[in-house]
Parts: sequence; C-alpha cells; structure tokens
Amino acid sequence: MLDKKGDILHAYLLGNDKSAFENEGKIIPYLWVSSLVSSNAPDLEGGGGVSIESKEELGTEPLYSISVSTSLSLPEEAVRDIEKHAHKFLRFIGKLHDKYISIISENEFIEIALDYFYEAERKFVYSNEGFISAVISMEALFNEAPTDIKYKLSHRAAFLLSLCEIDPVEAFEKLKDFYNKRSTLVHGGGSLSHDPDRYLVSKYTRKSIIVFLILLKNEERRRIGKKDRKASLLKEIDCAMLDENKRKSLKKEINKGLRDFKLPVPRAFEGEGKNGNYRVTAW
Repeated sequence: MLDKKGDILHAYLLGNDKSAFENEGKIIPYLWVSSLVSSNAPDLEGGGGVSIESKEELGTEPLYSISVSTSLSLPEEAVRDIEKHAHKFLRFIGKLHDKYISIISENEFIEIALDYFYEAERKFVYSNEGFISAVISMEALFNEAPTDIKYKLSHRAAFLLSLCEIDPVEAFEKLKDFYNKRSTLVHGGGSLSHDPDRYLVSKYTRKSIIVFLILLKNEERRRIGKKDRKASLLKEIDCAMLDENKRKSLKKEINKGLRDFKLPVPRAFEGEGKNGNYRVTAW
C-alpha cells in the first residue's frame, strides 16, 4: 500500500498480528535490495493495528503495518511525476527480492555485506559511521583470512569492477586509501580531512554486492558447500585475473545478470514548476 502524508510517501507492508515480531525481519531484505538500486535508502518505522484476513477486507479494519518512508522536500510538480512511477519502482524491488532472496539467505557473508551497506547508505558515506560500514561491507565480500586484507580487498574488487566498465587502476588506488582511512577511524586515529571522492566507496560497494549476487545465482556454484562457497568464488576471481578466457566468461555472465538491476522507471525528474525549474533524483 502507498500513502502520502505531507511530503512523506509511506509504503505499507500488510502483516499478520500473530507473527508481529517477525514482520520487521521480513521487510529488511526488501530494504537491502532497495539500497542496491536506489541512492535514497528508506527508513523502517513501526506500525500497529490489527491484521486483515483477505484483500476484500482492505479498508474495513485498521491495519497492522510496518511502514517504509523517505522524506524529500520536492516541488509539487515533481511529486506528481514521481507518484506515477512509485508503484512500478516498488514492484521492481519486489521482483528483485523474490529472485535473489534465496541467494542472500544461503550465503551469510552476503547478508552481512548487505546489512552493513544498507547502514552505510542510511548514515551517508560522508559520515564516519557510514564510511566505516561501507568498507566493512567490502571486507565481508572480498576477504577470507586475517592477513593482507587491504591488498586482497583492493585487488579483487578492482578486477571485478573492471568487468563492469569501472577503471580498475582508479578503483585499486581509491580502495587502498579508503581502507587506510577506515583503519585510522576504527583505531582512534582522529578525524579525517574532507575527501570529495568518498562517494566512490558507495559506488564500488553497491556494484560489488550486485556482482556477487549474480555470480552466486549460478547453479554450479550453488552446488558447492556453503562453508566453501565464498573461498571457491574468490579463488575463481583470482584465477580469472590470470586467464583471459575465464575473464571473458565472467564478464559475459556479469553483464547478462546486470540487466536484472536496471531500473524500469526514470531515476531523475525535471521540469518547470510554479517556483521555477527543478531536477530531482527520486531513487
């Protein structure tokens, strides 16, 4: 259900009051998925009321609900345009969730990476907390041992990102720098000077998680035991750096999977309103 109150658009999850304490756990993965395709991370709010037994009862009873909302100060004209596409965006998130939720639930390190990334997006990567969460998300993906973490993270991520048309040299250098800054913050080294490129840690992390989801959906990889699956995939990535045929095969697989994550609705809206021209990014 969608409901607008003032300048806040609420998306309601219709729940069951018999399992009220489980409702938040059910909706969190939808928020994780949303953060992978939207730069505006939604917040989860509590709800109340009583449940309904069927769609025919909709509107006849107060609903037990958990709402997800995002508040944006937008021109009225932009709001009207965005509302036309909001239900399509939510349907798209639902389809992504349904297609990849089994991959997420099967791989604990993916759940960890998604959880930290969602927190990073909520807290904003230009805050210290958000920045640290984004780097930890990358660690959850690319590290499998307590040594050489910075090098393995930077090298593997830069290679994988290069298969998505991202400059690997820039990514390698930036990720090393980000890891150093993360260590400074975590170990109490004081505040950091402003870095206008911090947004890149969000870009790199988002793309990396998406790529891992695509690769882990492969049935052959899913047949590998859960305990060995991550190590096996990282070894496959390491080998692809040295083998051109494996590199081409990975790139083809990734590019095909990226189609799933392409937004079917406009991301930005622009026009002329009563208070002048506007351009806003809705999600």
